[in-house]
Amino acid sequence: MLRRFLHNTAISAVAYGIAGVLGLFAVGLIAKSYGLAVLGLIVLLRSFLPSGFLAVIDFGVSEITTQMIARGRLGDWSTAGEKVSLLTLIALVTGLISGMLLWLFAADLAGIFKVHSDQSGDFIAILKVTALIMPIAFLGLAAEGALKGFEQYSWLRLTEVVGSAAYVASIFIAVWSNLSFAWIAYAYLTTIVAKYVVLALVVCLFARRTSLRFSCWTPASRHDVAYRCWLMFNNRIAGTFQQALVPLAIGALYSPVEVGTYDVLTRLPRFLKTTMSPLYSAILPISAHLDERTDVRRLQLLGRNGLVLPAAIVVPILVVVALFSQDILRVWVGPEHSGEWPWLALSLLVPAVTVMLGAGQTALMVRSDFLRLNTYLLYLQVLAQYLVTALTLTWLRERAFILGWLLSYVVFAPLVAHRMLSFMHLPRMLFWQQLARQTLVAIVLAAGTIASKTYTTPYTLPALMLVGAIACVAAWALSIVLILSQSDRAMFGKFARALTQR
Repeated sequence: MLRRFLHNTAISAVAYGIAGVLGLFAVGLIAKSYGLAVLGLIVLLRSFLPSGFLAVIDFGVSEITTQMIARGRLGDWSTAGEKVSLLTLIALVTGLISGMLLWLFAADLAGIFKVHSDQSGDFIAILKVTALIMPIAFLGLAAEGALKGFEQYSWLRLTEVVGSAAYVASIFIAVWSNLSFAWIAYAYLTTIVAKYVVLALVVCLFARRTSLRFSCWTPASRHDVAYRCWLMFNNRIAGTFQQALVPLAIGALYSPVEVGTYDVLTRLPRFLKTTMSPLYSAILPISAHLDERTDVRRLQLLGRNGLVLPAAIVVPILVVVALFSQDILRVWVGPEHSGEWPWLALSLLVPAVTVMLGAGQTALMVRSDFLRLNTYLLYLQVLAQYLVTALTLTWLRERAFILGWLLSYVVFAPLVAHRMLSFMHLPRMLFWQQLARQTLVAIVLAAGTIASKTYTTPYTLPALMLVGAIACVAAWALSIVLILSQSDRAMFGKFARALTQR
């Protein structure tokens, strides 16, 4: 089980890293070639997909499908088939209804977001094409969840990488040929359709090897799915207000230019946060097995290692990115935006919190009592986020949304950590111990970076990559010495042996 988990995690890390880097190149190219207004329009268009604002009504189809198939692999394929059938129907109906509504209100949305008259026709046409593919996009969530349940992460990540590469290539073609932004938007929708068609075919191949079949569901299965969907819906509402709704709110309050500014300042932190989320998804099938067998000791081991080890690798790198945030903005989107570096640096607190708590939260997602409590805390976190945003909106405009976002994560992190550790029967001081060690590493890295910048500053991408690589090596060395205990270093050795054993 450990070797399979590490294998899936490695696949997710590499594939999502490549796909994410390609996405960052895409944002930089659009911002430099078309301007922040067009970048804002593309962000608004992509918000009306299940990966954006409409995630609020996906009812957790992907995550629940993963859990059902993972449990079906323990032997009960009949019940799994009933629940997967119902989840597939929910995804189809949701896609059809949301697609019809988006088609009907496409013109009204162009007015709400103050789209310029020269771009309004293309904006409306793209929204209508998005409406047509909505059923495919929602059914694709079920396909993704099924492949995660079968633990076939290579297919998921392959389609992500190929789709991202095709999308970036389409942007280069659009810039080279001087095409309109509509070409970029249509190319993105095409990659989505192609991805989900491929995933659906792969799911069918793997399902044929098992007893999983579509079937009518019993009242017990219907009740269980409805309860889980209700919990995930509540969780999605909070999560959507936390992030996916923000570009729409900025577009309605201001214009696509401010949406583009917000996207540039938060794209890198969101990329890092999103890149880590698929790593945790590999934990879901394992935690489902552990929960089914009530294996408390292994769940504790999973929880402790999930809190300590990923953060020891990732958080020092986030500190390096924050320290070079001005240089990153200058090289990535142009020197005119480099003055906004403090906002980028502060936003990196969000993925830092996520990497410390994400693995444990994902492992406990199979427990409805924790999911209910976690959703309640998430609502409070969103309330705090919008309270801070409302209080600072007059002075900071779109940056007020960034401030509220990052402060809400920082303030609620200790409370979420304490609840998570309590459910796993782990000491609460574990979180504070790791936080103190991470802070010490950050102070040492900051001192070294400030000293090095008095002699040289990277102004080109190769120079930035070289300096960043050296800083990352130093960060990992400090992490090994100051963060990881002897037993933690031994655990890394066990992971390496698990990956290499036949």
